[in-house]
Amino acid sequence: MIEHDELERIISRESPDELRFAIARLGELPPARARDGLLARAYLALSRSTRGEERERSFLAGYSYARTSRDPVARPQAELLRAEFESWKR
Repeated sequence: MIEHDELERIISRESPDELRFAIARLGELPPARARDGLLARAYLALSRSTRGEERERSFLAGYSYARTSRDPVARPQAELLRAEFESWKR
């Protein structure tokens, strides 16, 4: 299983392929607040680094995980991206 520090590194680099890998590995873990916070951050990072339908799906998943996990890092990120979301759709 991938280590927490490795996930933090992947999320900070925002490489779409690595983010998809991290999301898949996190999806293998049982639900927990810490896992959901990391999923939120990974999905939000993926939404910033992709376009089109994948961007929208990633944003929606990240926003949802950020709200339910109450992650103190992910929630503000999600709200900032939410404010930008309408300009993405153009």
